[in-house]
Amino acid sequence: MLNLIEPSPYYSKLKHRTYTSKNKLSLEIGPYHLKTADDDGERKESFKLRHTIFNQEFRGLSGSGLDQDEFDDLFDHIIIIHKPTQQLIGTYRVCSISQSDKSYVAQEFYIESLLNQKEKALELGRACIHKNYRKGSVIALLWRGIANYMNCSQTDFLFGCSSLKINSSWEAALVFQHLIEEKKVELDHFCNPTPKYQFADFSYHFNTLKIGLNNSQKIRAQSLIPPLLESYFKLGAKIIAQPAFDQDFNCVDLLTLLRKKDLSHHVVQRFKMVP
Repeated sequence: MLNLIEPSPYYSKLKHRTYTSKNKLSLEIGPYHLKTADDDGERKESFKLRHTIFNQEFRGLSGSGLDQDEFDDLFDHIIIIHKPTQQLIGTYRVCSISQSDKSYVAQEFYIESLLNQKEKALELGRACIHKNYRKGSVIALLWRGIANYMNCSQTDFLFGCSSLKINSSWEAALVFQHLIEEKKVELDHFCNPTPKYQFADFSYHFNTLKIGLNNSQKIRAQSLIPPLLESYFKLGAKIIAQPAFDQDFNCVDLLTLLRKKDLSHHVVQRFKMVP
């Protein structure tokens, strides 16, 4: 994984050629415009926002820069623009597994059991929203874009890493046990973190907590779940792996799965998504 401050060698390679998205989206809802990035200039703006969220907020770094890695050229980049200010305030990247033989998630988790099936998969990652716009309407728009992209890419389920701004194995075990008790963890196609991303003492803490959480522990665990991940759960998503620790970003990642068929009728109608 590379998280690069300008100048980025990947950006230098990309800026001299024309970028085209694999599937084009364009939705205008109220003051927002959700679309696929049409050129490398728009992608550069998304990399700047990612740097602000993942490097400054998560890692405490200072200064401007680009968050960019070797996977960016494989993905389509969805962006959300606040039309009155023309500010890019949200972004995420998506890639149909049928269109690529590489996976960012596969660095952190063994995902063979997940992909070794007939259904078509969509990998989603680097989802972030500017802190001033983290509200229901923007998160709903983000999901509308995902729903539309699943339609045009003809995929059956999506998966990706959901990041929690924590770095202790005890808190990771606390959240994981809470999600088990809330029936948010699914054992089918369960995946394990790769060695580099495993907590050395996770099992110890998990074993002390799996007898059941008390009320204060449940409240603490719930407070650690960010709004974006909570929106996944409202749509029927499940966690399908033990937490992974991303040392580069000093955060915990949860492998999240959302099946198209599991979306509620209300969400299907709202996002005009083919069930």
